[in-house]
Amino acid sequence: MKFIYSLVILVATPIAAFASQSEAGSAHMVWRVIDFIIFAALIVYFVRKPIVNYFKNRKKQIFEEIENAKKAKEEAQSALSEAQSLLSKLSSEVESIINIYKQMGEKEKEDYANAAKELEEIFKKRIEQEKAMILNKAYKNFIEKIISKAIAKARQQFLSLNEQDLRNINKRYFDSFGVEYDK
Repeated sequence: MKFIYSLVILVATPIAAFASQSEAGSAHMVWRVIDFIIFAALIVYFVRKPIVNYFKNRKKQIFEEIENAKKAKEEAQSALSEAQSLLSKLSSEVESIINIYKQMGEKEKEDYANAAKELEEIFKKRIEQEKAMILNKAYKNFIEKIISKAIAKARQQFLSLNEQDLRNINKRYFDSFGVEYDK
């Protein structure tokens, strides 16, 4: 019935437009209306059945999903009640387990405190040893730098000496041993 009403509306709209047109363009408009009616009839003929089947199947699927959801809800309610009963039974067990772990925690706390004190002593000794090693190394580096600078300075001064200064140095060196220098 709805189909017939839709078809009447589809036909009536172009006819109303046709009535307002002049007579010259009316023949052309008649063919347009006829083409449109044929086109609409073909669409309805070929598309109506798949669309109706789709909506019937969709309706069926929705009802099945609703039934499945009701069953799932009932199963969830029963699982919830079982879980609540288990939780009430387990509460006393949980309390005893908590007390056991608290006692174990206190013992571990004491053990960790003692271990921390031992590690602190070990680290203090290690730090003192490393500090002594670092100071020795720094002292050696300092001495090496001073010696290398002194050698560089002596080399520089030696290279800047003239021949007369070199003779005087050699003479003093040989005089310190009691040997005469003649060059």
